[in-house]
Amino acid sequence: MGDSAQAKRADHTGYADHAGHPGHVGHPDAGARTLAARMLEHTAEVADAVCARINALIPAYAERVSAAELHRSVAEHYRVVFEGLVDPGLAGDVPAELAHLAELAGRSRAAEGALTPAVFEAYQIFLSSIWEHLAEAAERDEVPPRIAIRAASELWRRLSGCTNALADSYRSELEARVRSREQRRSALVQALLEGHLSEPELSEAADVLRLPRSGPYVVIAARVAGAGEHGAAGIEDELRELGIASAWRLLPDVEIGLASLPRAGDQLDQLDQLDQLVTALAGGSVGQVGVSSLFDDLTGTAGALELARIALRGAAGTGKVVVFGRDSLSVAAASAPDVMARLSHAILSGLEPMSAEDRAVLLDTFGAWLDHGGSADEAARRLYVHPNTVRYRLRRLEERTGRTLSDPRHVAELSLAFEVDRGRTAVLAEGDRDRDRD
Repeated sequence: MGDSAQAKRADHTGYADHAGHPGHVGHPDAGARTLAARMLEHTAEVADAVCARINALIPAYAERVSAAELHRSVAEHYRVVFEGLVDPGLAGDVPAELAHLAELAGRSRAAEGALTPAVFEAYQIFLSSIWEHLAEAAERDEVPPRIAIRAASELWRRLSGCTNALADSYRSELEARVRSREQRRSALVQALLEGHLSEPELSEAADVLRLPRSGPYVVIAARVAGAGEHGAAGIEDELRELGIASAWRLLPDVEIGLASLPRAGDQLDQLDQLDQLVTALAGGSVGQVGVSSLFDDLTGTAGALELARIALRGAAGTGKVVVFGRDSLSVAAASAPDVMARLSHAILSGLEPMSAEDRAVLLDTFGAWLDHGGSADEAARRLYVHPNTVRYRLRRLEERTGRTLSDPRHVAELSLAFEVDRGRTAVLAEGDRDRDRD
């Protein structure tokens, strides 16, 4: 191309070869600014195209973000990018302004409920679209390659960090909203447990907690190992897989759950579902768990909590789950601790002269015998001893207590005393563990 043609092109486009015309507006920075100014003339048009592309490729994004908000955000990003190229005086402020826009976009999308993959895919579409339009403009206006490269370099320099700013703000907003939602759920569970909600508020609480408005429900009390630790970590997800919705509240000494069993056709189905819940709790709990009896109305939550706490006091041993109304001896043993302690001491007083170890052996053998329906053979397998050893120990228990295992009343008395003693032993052991941790 001749000199006259080159000059004509420079006059027409505003770009010239810096090497041939020192000091002319064709300096690469000036050329980039001219290209950016041309890009700004098409802001609305480009924003329309980018929005259409995002909505077509990411329908889930379009469902969450309004057309007006998306167009405003795209146009604002586009404007700031190219105004920074037009005015060198903004060079230091543009990256900060772009990062601020990206942060606003991240927070807005999290607030609107747009999913993470959709948010980042939309932002990548925006970035790639800017690059494509810049390349098209450079080709259309016959911009010298090094000026186009210079403009592209400046463009990406200004855009660098935007994705990180978007990600950080999106994540922060999402975490804040999750915390707020969980705090509200926890507060509603507490209000239900304390019986502070009116009838209309009960319906709203059920909706927020994602629980049905009618039962059957149970309240769960799981003992925690220490303040701030979970008594039934991960149990909410496990119960959800069983079709059991639940909401939880962590207290200093226990973790409380309100669970809704799926509506069943008859009482037997309900009992089967309760069995599934108990099995899940026994497998997932780190300590003892008490479960209330079934109730049908959320107004009964506070009363059910008291039953769950009584059942919890009757639970002894890691993974032990006591359901109020099912394990009557355990519940009875926990209901009046002072009276029951005196009663247990009176029934088992004959064991006092024995060493603690020998006493424990007799009571553990009796417990295994109870757990296996009065079968010495099954108890022996549980204890890894000969059946005759079990029978010998049980005879010693009869001699020491003055009660015979062939008398149902005597068995009932010994069983109650055993449950009280087992609960007391578990409490003492837990206290020893707490002191060891301290």
